[in-house]
Amino acid sequence: MVNSNAGSHSNRLKLASFNLFNYIEPPLAFYDFENIYSAEQWQKKQAWLADFLGQHQPDVIGFQEVFSAAALEQQMRLAGYEHFAVVDEPTVIDDYICRDPVVALSSKHPIIEVCAIEAKPEYVHALGLDTGFSFSRKPLRASVNLPQIGVCDIYVVHFKSKRPHLDGLPQPQFTQAPSSTSAAPLVNFGELLGRNSLGQWASSVQRGSEAALLFQAMLQRRIETGYPMVLMGDFNEELTSSVLSALTTRELRFEKEGYDQLANYPLTDAYKLFQQGLTDLFGLKDADETVPANLETNFEASFEDPALEQQLLAKARASRAPTHYYGAYGSVLDYLLLSADFDPSFDKSVAEVCDYHTEDRHLVNPSFERDSQSSDHAPVICTLRIRT
Repeated sequence: MVNSNAGSHSNRLKLASFNLFNYIEPPLAFYDFENIYSAEQWQKKQAWLADFLGQHQPDVIGFQEVFSAAALEQQMRLAGYEHFAVVDEPTVIDDYICRDPVVALSSKHPIIEVCAIEAKPEYVHALGLDTGFSFSRKPLRASVNLPQIGVCDIYVVHFKSKRPHLDGLPQPQFTQAPSSTSAAPLVNFGELLGRNSLGQWASSVQRGSEAALLFQAMLQRRIETGYPMVLMGDFNEELTSSVLSALTTRELRFEKEGYDQLANYPLTDAYKLFQQGLTDLFGLKDADETVPANLETNFEASFEDPALEQQLLAKARASRAPTHYYGAYGSVLDYLLLSADFDPSFDKSVAEVCDYHTEDRHLVNPSFERDSQSSDHAPVICTLRIRT
C-alpha cells in the first residue's frame, strides 16, 4: 500500500480505531491459563502495532481489547504519543488469568479531561432494563485539544459482542434416547436452538441499549459544551443495523418544526463523508461509479500530495472493505463517526474528511512471519483536512 504522508501537512489530522485483539503482556493470560504469549509472540505483537503506527502516524488512536494498559501506554510513549487515557481495568482471576478487556486512547495532542461514560439510572429505568444494567465495557471520553480545531470530545467504545448472552436463561433440559442403556443424558437440540435465539436477542438488546444510552450522553455533553464529537471503536454490528440506529438518527418523528436546529447534533460515518466528498468533487451520481478520465487532471490539481492523489483516485472506484471476517463472510464492525463539525454541508464545519483507509492486508493477504500476532480486525483511519 502507498504510505500517504497526509499527516505531515499542518492542516491535516489523522484519527484511527484499532481492536488490538488480546493485547496482554506475559505472564498474564487471556481467558484461559494456556493463553500466555511467549516472549517471541509478545515481541511480534508489539512490533505489528509499531509498524502500523510508523506507516500511518495517526494523531489520535482509540484501542479496544486492552488487557495490559501500562504496557500499551509505555509502547505508545516510545512511539511519540505523550498522552494516554484509560478508565477501567480488566478482571483478574487466579492472579494472572484476565477477562473483560478495556478500551484506551493515545494522542499526540494534549488530553485535558478523561471520564468513563456510565448508564444513568433514570434512563435505564425508562428503557425497561434491569436496574443492574451497565455497559459491557465502559466507554471512554477524552477531551483532546486538537490543533486549529480546539477541544474535541473523542469517545472510544467496544459494544457488546454478538455472542449469545445466556446468563439469565434457565438451564437447558436434557432427554434420554428411548433405546439407550446409557445413563448419560442427551441434549435436546431444539431447546438449544431456542436458547441460542434468545441469547442472541439478549446480546442485541444489550448492544442497542449501549448505543442509545451512549448517544444520549454524547448529546447532553454537546448541549453543554458545543465541542466537536468523534465516536470510534468496535461496534460489533453493521452500522446500518436497526440495533445501532440510535447512533445516526437525525429526525424527530413527532415534531413538525425545528428541523433546522437538528443539524448540530447527528453523527455521520466518516467513510460516508469521504465518499460524499469524492462524489461531489467528481460530479458522480454514485460513489462507486468510475471516475471520468477527463476529471483526473482537475482532481490532481486540487491536492498538493501526488501520493495522496493516486490513493484517493483508487478509492473513488473501490467499495468499502470489511474490517472483520467470520469464516468467509466479511462485515464492517469498526467505525469512526463524526459530528457535523466535520461535514462540509454544515455551515459551521471546521474540517472535512479527505482520506479513509482500512488496513486489512493481514486479513486478506496474510504473511505468517509478519501477521501471526496482529489482530482479527482491520484498523480504520480517516484523515481530516482543516478548513481555513
